[in-house]
Amino acid sequence: MSNYGTSRRDLLKLMAIGTALGPAGLPSAAAAEKETPPRFVQKIGGFIPKGRLFLDVEASLGGLIETRDGQLLSMTEAGRSVSADGGKSWSSTEPAHYTDGTQVSEAIVILQRLRSGNIGGFIKRHERKQYEMSPWFVRSDDEGKTWSKPVKAGEPYNNTVMHGATVTSTGRIVVSVYALIGENIQEKGRTLFKDSVALVGHHGYEFFFTYCWALYSDDEGQTWKVNEGKGTWAAPGELFVTLDHSAGGHFRCNEPVVAEVSPEHLLMILRTPLGRFYQSWSKDNGTTWSRPEPSSLASALAPAALGRIPGTDHLMVIWNQSSADEIHRSLQRHRLTAAISKDGGATWRHHKNVFSIFNQEDDLTYVEPPAIQPYRALEHAPRLPPNDVEGTYPTLTFWKDHAIIQHLCREREYYIEDEEGQTGYEREQDPSVSTQVRYALPISWFYS
Repeated sequence: MSNYGTSRRDLLKLMAIGTALGPAGLPSAAAAEKETPPRFVQKIGGFIPKGRLFLDVEASLGGLIETRDGQLLSMTEAGRSVSADGGKSWSSTEPAHYTDGTQVSEAIVILQRLRSGNIGGFIKRHERKQYEMSPWFVRSDDEGKTWSKPVKAGEPYNNTVMHGATVTSTGRIVVSVYALIGENIQEKGRTLFKDSVALVGHHGYEFFFTYCWALYSDDEGQTWKVNEGKGTWAAPGELFVTLDHSAGGHFRCNEPVVAEVSPEHLLMILRTPLGRFYQSWSKDNGTTWSRPEPSSLASALAPAALGRIPGTDHLMVIWNQSSADEIHRSLQRHRLTAAISKDGGATWRHHKNVFSIFNQEDDLTYVEPPAIQPYRALEHAPRLPPNDVEGTYPTLTFWKDHAIIQHLCREREYYIEDEEGQTGYEREQDPSVSTQVRYALPISWFYS
């Protein structure tokens, strides 16, 4: 039986009526790579621009940062490794240790160069216990070989999930975080994929609310504060979406990313279910934030990566750009688009796709932002194409004149339900079904 009381056989019959025809014109991926695993790389190779400098499938994703001597440092659960060529090749991984001698066994993510010259990083501990979900901050003064004792960056009585961080020109560390209230259940949408029933959509039918705020530290992570008004009655310290002065309802936002636009002027981009990102600005170095407003970025319900291009005041965003129709058909995470803003996030230009299951040369690079309303995959979505792969949860790192992109890739097989109603979330999968990729493109490519 499925999780929602309908037998798998009945669901197959129901969904076959009127939904057998999927989106037309989806060409198969080109066989572009020769590395292993061949089936996965063959498919992925055709989804990423030909101008890439390299493609690493089955990459161990962790924090990346340029070292003082110009190499690229990666911190994963296995330890520390460096690359002298921007990620094409890596040294052997060496264990990293805390200053008390114990080995670091968790990935250190979102690495940032601190004002002192040391490296700061975060460990995400998602323990689903009361008040135990929080980021922990660590600091290294020897380029990632040893790390300070972790300091909890969250509040004592609040679950906190981080998604973005930046170090401002004053040296302040600003972290964008969110919290979830309610019940997080499995997705309800289903579709026919090949000869099976597969899960589609992401959090479109669930019973919860999320809101965002910011944490900051002025002493390189030793102590942390929350933005002004957080937790204060009738103060605007929590960020979420309100339409028509509450007459249009309240809507969740989460997985925020943050970047500095100019000294003490910050932009936060927020994931929403309303067909586009919302955004908030801070004019006082992250102490207070404006009420979230709609952006011009058409988006599926998925997070973005945001960064400031070195040597400029330009911002780059990478996100799952989708139209309302694509969201309904569950083509929600099938395209990753990059865009550049030269005015602090007010407008975005130079749209280019860095990942797409559609033909790279023919696919849309710009989607008109839809009307602001909730969008989600149909409960019985149209059949997905046989080459279906999701590319999502991007990260962005700049190294010299390169933009290094990492993200999750999942073939639809990951979401196929077995007789017990379980998907890849509950059962183990091989890397050819769910894996991570890393590739690089010249920064100039994004402007062309």
